[in-house]
Amino acid sequence: MDKKPAVLLIGGLDPQGCAGLTADIQAVTTHNCHPVPLTTCLTEQTSRGLTNFGALAKDVFMGQYQSCVADFEIAAIKIGLIPSIEIAKCISQIIDQHDVPVILDPVLASTSGGVSLDDDVQQFIVQDLLPKITLLTPNLPELAQLTKTVEITSQQLASTTQNLVSKGLNACLVKGGHAESNWASDYFSDGQNSFYCYQEKLANNVRGTGCVLASSITSQLAHGQDIRDAIVLAKAYVYQGIRQAKALGEYNLFNHTMAEMQLQDLPKLCYDPTMIGSQFNFPSCPNRLGIYPVVDTSDWIYKLVDEGIRTIQLRIKDVSNDTRRAEIKKAVTHCDDSVAFFVNDYWQIAIKENAYGVHLGQEDLHDAKLIEIEQAGLRLGISTHSYWELARALAINPSYIALGPVFETTSKQMPFSPQGIERVKLWTKLLGDNYPLVAIGGINQQRAETLKQTGVGSVAMISAITQADDYQKATRDLINCWK
Repeated sequence: MDKKPAVLLIGGLDPQGCAGLTADIQAVTTHNCHPVPLTTCLTEQTSRGLTNFGALAKDVFMGQYQSCVADFEIAAIKIGLIPSIEIAKCISQIIDQHDVPVILDPVLASTSGGVSLDDDVQQFIVQDLLPKITLLTPNLPELAQLTKTVEITSQQLASTTQNLVSKGLNACLVKGGHAESNWASDYFSDGQNSFYCYQEKLANNVRGTGCVLASSITSQLAHGQDIRDAIVLAKAYVYQGIRQAKALGEYNLFNHTMAEMQLQDLPKLCYDPTMIGSQFNFPSCPNRLGIYPVVDTSDWIYKLVDEGIRTIQLRIKDVSNDTRRAEIKKAVTHCDDSVAFFVNDYWQIAIKENAYGVHLGQEDLHDAKLIEIEQAGLRLGISTHSYWELARALAINPSYIALGPVFETTSKQMPFSPQGIERVKLWTKLLGDNYPLVAIGGINQQRAETLKQTGVGSVAMISAITQADDYQKATRDLINCWK
């Protein structure tokens, strides 16, 4: 995050400094963005509720806007409280002036009670603003109001959200903290991708967390993050802030900090609501899996085990089922109890042949019967390329997590940019002793030596060994550098 993006914050002023623009400014600043506040109203509110919006005149509002953008190039926009139809129409005009991510947190009423928005403002939001924005972040009561639904049950959440998206909304993140559950579970949908993002509820009752979440997402988007990563990182930021909140007066005040992320603050992600709060119990792996070749024949398994390799994966594609079964069966015979032999993808054969473990990509998690892998006693490794995929892996509780590609790679077409050494260092510390981390992608002898300094316990490679002029020397050199 070298450049500091300017984020336009459109919302109301909370005179007690707990929510609204004050919370937005703190969140955006903490995310290394420059806050550009545009005030819609001067509210009157306390812990007992919102008593007056105090909407500004549209001329005053637009005068502010001209000052806001006079000297800054806006990288993203976050919209909060819209107090009147006049201000709503002005905001619509402002959105039209900027081709940037726009996040709308539809503050239809204060969580603590009091006055609420007029129907004409709500109608304008649905008909005019929703098709223009990048992401809507309502809570459950707000989603019910916007869709004119009396009550939204957990069974109706997905269909109600997707119906709103089908009418022109780009994406929606429904905050589920109001639901009666031990889990704070949010639901995301953009028409093509959907998931549940959940964490255990904390006892702290902190005001302004909805504002902070939307501002955190906006900041992440301003820095160029994928929207799914932005959501996961923002959820971690909010969880940490709630967990570390301190009492002052009537409130627990949110703690804005960009201290190193803790694993306990990262949310978990699943696609099936029945899986919220449940996880698997796969056998553990050694925390340092060492040099980890990925090969495509059983012959390579034989040769590399003979050279002292103790963690290895068979990734065999584009062959007949009979050939695949024969190769996996043969590979297992080359590995004694001292070798951690993983089968890529084909978990049914791995179970039948009693392999040490299975490695699955994110796309394979949709179809694999994880309960059968767990019951068979096999270890499970999962590929990740982003924070949202890490959140998905954490929900499954695998034996190890692989991160890649660390560097550019020619062995496989990847839609992800290289992760880089700093990401490996960060994740190694983040996962700690909880999950072994395997770095993969573009790794050769020199890069393996560099990665060892990050503390990561394993590096996986394909061509560094199998395409070497002298595979035996390449293998020995890698093993020696990792000792």
